[in-house]
Amino acid sequence: MEEAQIMWYGLFLGSGVTALQPTLKIQQSFLVEFAVAGQSDDMAIFSKSGGTEAGTHEVTLYFSPAAAAFAKTIPGAAPCTKPPSDGLSLLVGNSPGAFHVLFPEWQPRQR
Repeated sequence: MEEAQIMWYGLFLGSGVTALQPTLKIQQSFLVEFAVAGQSDDMAIFSKSGGTEAGTHEVTLYFSPAAAAFAKTIPGAAPCTKPPSDGLSLLVGNSPGAFHVLFPEWQPRQR
């Protein structure tokens, strides 16, 4: 498998309030790319927010390998390791298909 196919990209956006506008802009732009690419299950953007000691929630976006070309157009996005599925939310992509394809170990949470 080529390295480009297995490379994830991450983008730290800061706290929840600061992250809102860039997240919406990226989401809207990616929806077009996603549709043009045929909405495949392996093409997705995930978000993860985590609390800090200061009580803020910091947001990071993760771009799947199939979304790498799009991620490379975004200032600040950088190659990263595959994130763990725990705590991820699907921002753009097929649900639950993206989780099943990209995180085979993923199990939906029981309500």
